[in-house]
Amino acid sequence: MTLHVVFTEEGLPGWIGAEPRAGSEPVDKDLAFLTLHRRTAKGAWVKRTTPVVPDPSPDEIAAAAEAERAALQEARDAALREALAAEADPLFFKWQREECLKEDWLAAVAATKARFPKP
Repeated sequence: MTLHVVFTEEGLPGWIGAEPRAGSEPVDKDLAFLTLHRRTAKGAWVKRTTPVVPDPSPDEIAAAAEAERAALQEARDAALREALAAEADPLFFKWQREECLKEDWLAAVAATKARFPKP
């Protein structure tokens, strides 16, 4: 069966179909062959090589760890602000109106912060 292929600049099949399309070329190869090979500029077929991905450098590992730590800290801070606003702030305003003790408000703040430890 003849397939119609549109090749990329690197000689890789960018589009494969049974019917012709603008820019496609008829190719008498099967789909399995096309997935494993590329065509050179001179028209020769060569087996595709698997690119070697280098291991991350120590600097890249450190940067990724720092980014993860910063994201965890940001999420923790947002959750803490929300919890303090919902639980401790009302007690603060009651303390300001002398409807509760300062110790009640400080205990609520401490309990809330204990639920959200720093990463």
